[in-house]
Amino acid sequence: MIWLESLGVEGYRNLATMRLEFAPGINVFSGKNAQGKTSLLESIYLLSSSQVLRGSRDGEAIQDGVESAQVRGEVAPMGTELGVDLGHGKRKKALINSSGLPRASDLIGRLPSVVFWSGDLTLATGDPAARRLMLDTELSQIFPAYLKAFSAFKRALQQRNALLKMAKERFVADEVFESWEVQMVASGEQMRQIRGSWLETLRPFAVETHAAMGRSEALGLEYITKEPGDLAIQFAMERRREIARGSTLFGPHRDDLELTIDGRSVRLFGSQGQQRTAVISLKIAVMHAAQATLGFPPLLLLDDIFSDLDQERRKALVELAMGAGGQVFITCTESEQAGDSLIGAAKVFRVQSGQVEEE
Repeated sequence: MIWLESLGVEGYRNLATMRLEFAPGINVFSGKNAQGKTSLLESIYLLSSSQVLRGSRDGEAIQDGVESAQVRGEVAPMGTELGVDLGHGKRKKALINSSGLPRASDLIGRLPSVVFWSGDLTLATGDPAARRLMLDTELSQIFPAYLKAFSAFKRALQQRNALLKMAKERFVADEVFESWEVQMVASGEQMRQIRGSWLETLRPFAVETHAAMGRSEALGLEYITKEPGDLAIQFAMERRREIARGSTLFGPHRDDLELTIDGRSVRLFGSQGQQRTAVISLKIAVMHAAQATLGFPPLLLLDDIFSDLDQERRKALVELAMGAGGQVFITCTESEQAGDSLIGAAKVFRVQSGQVEEE
């Protein structure tokens, strides 16, 4: 088992400079809204994924009036220290034991985590980009081969899109396109193979979790690809149309993960309650599928997950969290929301005005 033993933050969001020590099991951050609970959870996620949760720019996570932010975390049982430095107008810097890493993404996989926060509701309600991001984020943490294929595909896609835009203004030979398309086909096929295989692992966990959340309907997960056949053939056939559009229209960057209930799209036909329960079930299932692959449970980060659930589903979620077997971080406005059984097993922190105290 891998877990986060301690966390240190400075200049991050609305949090005071602090160092916290966590339990290897359940940890609860309790406090009113806008006090810093989500910022704490996000700082842990930053060490895990090298990404911020809220906003698209890292600079938004730097506290007003300061030039930089630092997050440090010690990972047990190895005693490894992971770190991320953010600075205005500077590239994000990732560190391991105080030594800089070539890329921030080199942190990925060292502290695997699964997070649920309010923005994840777009997995049920939003466009395919949100679901692809979830797949790419989770699979990059679990499979080094996926992260390598994803990075290679992304680089080749950027080059091909640049060529498509250039070809609108002047002639670009097919051979120039093909040199990048060969890379996209190889890495894209690997991405799709890993995605499809992992979904086979994920699906039964999602169905079981959805049922445990008190839902009698059948939750389904389906992987959707846009092109019907060979990707290389599709590139050749559609190149002229893609030049006119200035972007690549086919490939794993256009695929989707469809959530269904009793065979009907959750996005199109699901109620708000069905959508929320489906997403929670999906995220808990991701944790179990990751554990089945890694051999140990990833961190489970649950942000304000109790607020819109009835008592029955809160109880089911508490049981799922307590049975996770790994380290869990939960935020809530009142510790009573989590229930006596969970609080009795948890290390509880009170968060107020960016200050954190252990209860």
